[in-house]
Amino acid sequence: MMLPSLVTLLSVGSMATAAPTTMNARDAVSRRLLIGGPSQILAVDFNGTSFEVVGKNVTSGAAPSWMRLKSSTKTLYAVDENTSNLNQFKLDDTKLSYTSSVTGSAGVVFLEFNKDQTRMVGAAYGSGMIDVWDVSADTPKILKQVKVEGALGPNQKIHHPHQALLDPTGRFMIIPDLGGDQILVLDTKDDKYEITKTVSLFAGAGPRHGGFITSGNNTFYTLACELSNKVILFQVDYTGDELAFKEISTQSTYGAEFPPANATSAAAGTVAIANNKDVYISNRLSGNATDSISHFVFDAKTTSLNFAHTASSHGILPRDISLSIDKDQSLLFVANQGGDNGLVALHRCPVTGRLDATPVAAKSLAELVAPGMEKEANAGPQFVQEI
Repeated sequence: MMLPSLVTLLSVGSMATAAPTTMNARDAVSRRLLIGGPSQILAVDFNGTSFEVVGKNVTSGAAPSWMRLKSSTKTLYAVDENTSNLNQFKLDDTKLSYTSSVTGSAGVVFLEFNKDQTRMVGAAYGSGMIDVWDVSADTPKILKQVKVEGALGPNQKIHHPHQALLDPTGRFMIIPDLGGDQILVLDTKDDKYEITKTVSLFAGAGPRHGGFITSGNNTFYTLACELSNKVILFQVDYTGDELAFKEISTQSTYGAEFPPANATSAAAGTVAIANNKDVYISNRLSGNATDSISHFVFDAKTTSLNFAHTASSHGILPRDISLSIDKDQSLLFVANQGGDNGLVALHRCPVTGRLDATPVAAKSLAELVAPGMEKEANAGPQFVQEI
């Protein structure tokens, strides 16, 4: 449980502004990142060449592995995937103040706002539930808890909703259910938050995270499957209150030429999509010296998803990746739970989407592990996002 006795974020120190010649000029602008991992939340500043931890929030036993910031009220919501707590903070420049904890379903691993940020949906991987919160007031209140039902995938004991992603229309949330080998469609219209459609996948798919691509009047959904290491491209058609998912392609998250050294342990992770074209997927536990980020390119003319290249994550277990918030999305941030580097910034070409092999900046895992967890395996960052 997050406790009020937290370490206040420190003041930001001076930062260098020079950037390598290979970088876009925007990369040299000071950026603030939120990092979540076992027992802690970190505030990290990035100046274009290096990372600096400017504050810590340490709570033993907690697992703030996903967060959402409501910028209008400077409210930060953080899951604790080890418990049933939804923890709330006020973020004010360099200060992060704990305000409260409320109880929802156990094992929530993802949070998503509705269009106007008055509601928030939590995907509870640990208990097979979907939480719907009213976050219009200072204290979140549970509006609804939806139990995920249906047949289970091979060797699965319960359903595992892993993400809740708002679609481009702002009406539906798409929820991959790893335990049920299915995609759930949650309709938010008129505050009903009901599952109105399920899309069955192949047995053992293990869907984890997805992302949307819009092209003209067409919508596509890209889904990374953890258990099978497959990426599936769907076309999504809207007809009134209905959504139809048409599968276009299924292929390895590693591409045809870069199979994992250990296919048994390999587990696809997170999806990040830039400019409705470049799709990045983190590959974890590959058995290689470091894990990888695969880059696929969506071709609007042929409606195909094509493997382009792979880049090292410069660590092990890249649980989360996210793009910088500048117009060109010129950086990809990587949160590695293990290996040498816990936090990495890779430069991204805005034209080709290609990731540079050499990081713009990297911070060692040892500097990003919570006190007392230095000997624990995979205790590094699980979440990264620029704010």
